Amino acid sequence: MIVSEDFITVADAAKILHRSIEQVRRYLREGKLPGQRIGHQWFIKREALMAHKGEARYQEQMRLLEEIRRNREAIYKSTGRLFDGAGLVRQSREERMEELESRLP
Repeated sequence: MIVSEDFITVADAAKILHRSIEQVRRYLREGKLPGQRIGHQWFIKREALMAHKGEARYQEQMRLLEEIRRNREAIYKSTGRLFDGAGLVRQSREERMEELESRLP
């Protein structure tokens, strides 16, 4: 249930963030997500939620990039070669195109 244009409920925030209601409540208790408690229910400003969502997406992207970097280093240490994922995709596409072109009359 949307309370107003400016505030949303924990349940709606959980849907938007793709998190559980309890996880959103934890964010609120820990101060990771600013909210306002009215009675026994939390409400979150839409602006704050969207800022949090953008920050969470950025943090996840940075975590994935760091994991990729570590994996590339591990591959390099074990094989002595740099892993080039884009190069492998490009090579696969070229091979597929050659295969398809060879089937043309």
